[in-house]
Amino acid sequence: MKQLFEPVVFEEHKTLIWDYKIYTDDYYKGYYHWHQCCEVMFVYGGQGNVVVNQQMYDIRRGMLFFFQPYQLHRIYSEVSPECPFERTIFYIDPHVAEHLLEGFAKRKALFTALWQGKNTHCAFDLKDHVESVEWILEQYNHNKKVSLTEDTEDISLLILQLLSNIGTEDQHVFQSGERRTLRYSEKIMSFIEEHYHEEVNLDQLAEEIHLSKSYISRIFHQETGGRLVDYLTARRIKQACRLLGTTDLPVEQIGITVGFPNASYFNQLFKRVLGTTPLKYRKSN
Repeated sequence: MKQLFEPVVFEEHKTLIWDYKIYTDDYYKGYYHWHQCCEVMFVYGGQGNVVVNQQMYDIRRGMLFFFQPYQLHRIYSEVSPECPFERTIFYIDPHVAEHLLEGFAKRKALFTALWQGKNTHCAFDLKDHVESVEWILEQYNHNKKVSLTEDTEDISLLILQLLSNIGTEDQHVFQSGERRTLRYSEKIMSFIEEHYHEEVNLDQLAEEIHLSKSYISRIFHQETGGRLVDYLTARRIKQACRLLGTTDLPVEQIGITVGFPNASYFNQLFKRVLGTTPLKYRKSN
């Protein structure tokens, strides 16, 4: 299982980390992770899904995703030479972005809702604005290449234009999501959200979702591309990280609180997925 927490390192005097038109056509295996800053991804093409907030969204041209700091998410794409996964990704500190948006009340309010809201949309289908968004990203990339230093005015314009295409008047941006029938995997993730700190019983989960035990793991992998046990582990470790950074609870107690009653196993698993021990993680944070 790859590292869950991927710190994004901003070099000195850098406001934004930019990856333009990343192209993958041979191998792409997603995994559950989070960053300490905001991540924005725009999709030019591909197929697969994004798991975030216990919901799953399709990957297709025109989709824009906004991931909040420390928000657990997974990007999975079925790539091939005939169907490559192409996207632009950039990372930005939300406090810096808010500062750049001073004087633009509506767009600043939208950005604040995106990065701080608990029931905010995180996926936007901009199929009606594809050419406009592609032009915005292309222009920023061009200006970035010709400029010797980072231009905060260009960054401000980039954010303002993207927010304008999302829309400052649409109330659905501030709501929990579309009203639709949930996939089985989403129901499973919702169950885990409520019970991850307990001993997750496959019998209980099967009864709740109305599926057989043998089918639950299979349908989760089929719909998300990931294993159910990896999602459960990621959710528990994420909560452990939060408690390590915000409380003085003993490490052993934190392990019990998030669903690992065996202290030795908790320490071993934490080190395996984060590359450090719980105590060292606490000191570094």
